[in-house]
Amino acid sequence: MSEQCGLCGAVYWKEEKNTAHKYTKCCHDGKVQLPAFPDAPELLKALLTENSPDAKNYRQRIREYNSALAFASMGAQIKPPRGTGPYCYRLHGQEYHRVSPLYASDQYKESYGQLYIFDSSEATEKRLSNNQNCLQHVFEKLDFMLREINPFAQSYLQMHRLVQEHPTTSVKMVFLEDKNLDMQRYNAPTLCTDVAAIFVGDNGEPLSQPIHLCVPSCGYMPKHFTFKSML
Repeated sequence: MSEQCGLCGAVYWKEEKNTAHKYTKCCHDGKVQLPAFPDAPELLKALLTENSPDAKNYRQRIREYNSALAFASMGAQIKPPRGTGPYCYRLHGQEYHRVSPLYASDQYKESYGQLYIFDSSEATEKRLSNNQNCLQHVFEKLDFMLREINPFAQSYLQMHRLVQEHPTTSVKMVFLEDKNLDMQRYNAPTLCTDVAAIFVGDNGEPLSQPIHLCVPSCGYMPKHFTFKSML
C-alpha cells in the first residue's frame, strides 16, 4: 500500500482510485473529518520507542503484558480450515469476551478485571506468577497507569468498595452503550459472500501471480475467487 489520500493521509493500493482518479473511500474527498487520536501516555511511548532494557522486554513480550493486564479474556470457537496449506486463524460463530466475577472462588482464580481490586503490588505478583519472562517493575508501572486513566479499572475498584460498605445489598455493574454514537459502525455483517484478503510473499512483497480461492458460501455451492496484485 504505497499511495496516500492527500486530504486525510489514508493509505491505498494504486488501483483503488475511482473513475475521477481520486482516493475517496476514506474521507469522501474531505467531507468526513475525524478528530485526531489523543496522545498516548508517556510510559507507553517510552516502552514502544526507546531502546532501554525495559522497553525491549516490553516489545518482546507485549502479548504477555497485554493479556495479563486485560479486563476480560477472548472467547471463540476456533476452527482452522481442513487440508494443507499456510496457517489460517478462523473463528466459527461469534467472538465474545469472558468477564469473571468480581471475586475469585474455587472455580475462578484471580485474573483479569478482578486484579484491579487488589493492591497494586499484590496484583503484580499474581500477574508475574504466570508471566515470569516479564519484568516486575514494568508491570507495576503499567498497573499504576491503568488505575489512573482507565475507567474500567476505576469501575471495578468502585464496585469493590460498594460491596465492602454495603455487604447485604446486591450490587451490579453494567456497562451501557453510548446512544449518541453512530451504531452503524458496530452493525453485524448481513452478507456472507463478502471476502477480503491480503496475501504477501515470503519477503513481505505482494505476490506477482494471481491466487485462486475457494470459499464456502452459507451452505450453498462454494464460491471461487481469483485475486490479482493491486500494484
